[in-house]
Amino acid sequence: VKKNVVAVCDVDKDRVAAAALDLEKAGTKAQTFGDYRKLLEAKDIDAVVVTTPDHWHALPTVDACKAGK
Repeated sequence: VKKNVVAVCDVDKDRVAAAALDLEKAGTKAQTFGDYRKLLEAKDIDAVVVTTPDHWHALPTVDACKAGK
């Protein structure tokens, strides 16, 4: 099974840009999102990893499950 990072999401535009640049340096072109709900709408994204601070994990995780990710 091939696993690729295809997107990154952060409300902080500088952080999402830095993450995308790091991935580009590694040879991966990733979509960027400022709103995780828009990322969850993307049909070409199969799974997500939620790496928010502890008190913010629940809602994105529940929403990801509801979106079939």
